Amino acid sequence: MNSVAGGIRQGGSSLPLDGLVVLELGEQLAVSFAALRLAELGARVIKLETAGGSDRLNELWHRGKERYSYDKSCGDAFEKLKRLIGQADVFLRSIDEEQDGPYGIPDAEAMRSMNPRVVCGIVTSCGYVQEAPWASKQASELVIQSLTGMPWLNGNEGDPPMPFPISVVELFTSSNLVQGILSALLYREATGEGMRVDVSLLESALDFQFEVLTTHLNDGGKLPQRSRISNAHAYLGAPYGIYETQHGYVALAMGSVTELGRLLECASLAKYTEAASWFTQRDEIKRLLAEHLLTRTASEWVGVLEPAGYWCARLQTVDELLSHEGFTVLQMLQQVRTVHGTELEALRCPIRLDGERLAGCRGLFAPGYHTASIDEEFELL
Repeated sequence: MNSVAGGIRQGGSSLPLDGLVVLELGEQLAVSFAALRLAELGARVIKLETAGGSDRLNELWHRGKERYSYDKSCGDAFEKLKRLIGQADVFLRSIDEEQDGPYGIPDAEAMRSMNPRVVCGIVTSCGYVQEAPWASKQASELVIQSLTGMPWLNGNEGDPPMPFPISVVELFTSSNLVQGILSALLYREATGEGMRVDVSLLESALDFQFEVLTTHLNDGGKLPQRSRISNAHAYLGAPYGIYETQHGYVALAMGSVTELGRLLECASLAKYTEAASWFTQRDEIKRLLAEHLLTRTASEWVGVLEPAGYWCARLQTVDELLSHEGFTVLQMLQQVRTVHGTELEALRCPIRLDGERLAGCRGLFAPGYHTASIDEEFELL
């Protein structure tokens, strides 16, 4: 193994999950991204798809996975899947995926009867209490965010609720699934027995808000209060937020308001000497700051604050991020080649092992590309 810190861990180097066979079923992002993370850590991931599925080569979260197609209306294909499950280490799926046709995928208990060592990871929308009011809710990012009140944390006081514009629930659920799978694999190493791992979007969304909900539950039931100006966190005082400047925007994190006033030469902040006032008079302080910060550019303010150690940043656009040396030095991008020879760019796994970046999953294959070779290798014919 190349031991130079910061190097790229090459394909020939051993990875923690080398030798594990993972089966993935379903198109839900939480399941697909969890399977990708396992693949990046060395697992062999076989993506199960129905025959005749679309060739969606833009789905970069399927990179590095083998693609196996089956006909879910065919009993022979179902028998093949059972034999494949019997040789797998991990099976990942969303239980909300519809199983049309007479031959459905076996449930977790049936899988473990076929293969007592298999670890079965399942993602649901709202858990397994079938009689619960939300049992039939769809596995939708926006639906789950709305059920758990997350949109009320965004925007300023008085604004309508604003959902997070990225799939935070799906991705956090994926992280929980990976942690559960790895824990179950450790259990299997000690006992020789597989395990069922269940995670739901709803429970993951609640866990994602542990800071907000535990505070609410233990401070007399007070609701989170967004600030009216530059809100960025309901439970943090001034100056925490993003502010418009003469040119661009500047983010101010936690710090002394009086120290900030001194650095910015904003005399009106000098009177807020009590730290408690930074929250109780948050909107007033932020209003004064917002007016003062309009007198210079974001770059100028950062040039004043950063040398003094004050936590701040100029708000960047996506293009500014991608062209910045701070991004380039991380070497987060990799080239992914499709079966058609097209080169696509994707982010690499952010995990480093012994100081080395992971080379990543570089191939992106069409659905069904590996069906024949898997049939032969696993003796499914």
